[in-house]
Amino acid sequence: MVGPAPAVDSYLKVDHLLEVAKYTKAQAIHPGYGFLSENADFVETLGQKGLVFVGPPADAIRKMGSKSESKKIMEKAGVPILPGYHGDEQAPDALLKEAKRIGFPVMLKAALGGGGKGMRIVNQESEFFD
Repeated sequence: MVGPAPAVDSYLKVDHLLEVAKYTKAQAIHPGYGFLSENADFVETLGQKGLVFVGPPADAIRKMGSKSESKKIMEKAGVPILPGYHGDEQAPDALLKEAKRIGFPVMLKAALGGGGKGMRIVNQESEFFD
């Protein structure tokens, strides 16, 4: 009833999931792992439709989706984190200054999303702008 095997044609179609929930008289939805489990808009849509999302609130999902924001939250809570730069200034020269402060090697990565794409290790200052 949800749809065919490709997730884009089934488990990622919110309207289909809402139809299934209505048909089955579901009161709550647990999205599993991946798919819509990290989609704050999905959580809000469920709430608007009177359904309970079994998982974190939309605001928490949004904060978890930002690596820099989640690091700030963990740091404030006293959770040990690796040294790094999690500030808003993203100009290349400012980032190089932070890399020097931290010490090489450093890993450069996107602050939002990415799924590991675009991450790279910079072993020394001369490689920073490569």
